[in-house]
Amino acid sequence: MKALRLAWLGIRTDDYDATLRLFRETLGLATEFEEHDTVELSLPDGARVQLFARGHRYHEAFAGSGPVPLFEVDDLDEAERRLQAAGLEVGERDRDAAWEWLGFRGPDGNLYELARRLG
Repeated sequence: MKALRLAWLGIRTDDYDATLRLFRETLGLATEFEEHDTVELSLPDGARVQLFARGHRYHEAFAGSGPVPLFEVDDLDEAERRLQAAGLEVGERDRDAAWEWLGFRGPDGNLYELARRLG
């Protein structure tokens, strides 16, 4: 398994509107999709930043961690095996139309995610 790139950064925020203004207006990130309690923004290289407001399931899931980086990997099955062999806490897999991913707690206690593109 090899990490290919930092593809996504998830950020829980208690001041959703101000944080959204920072990323959208100040930093100039483009909006890819927006729902009432989350927005995903993109950088020119295709990397994504997703904000989660209070009430969103990931806002609660990311509690106790800083921003959550997601690394694209070439082999998610091998990555999961390596994480388990290292004795790390690995969460269940999730997926949408484009990605399959899993989260894990690093030895520092922070949450990290690994994903592979589908299709």
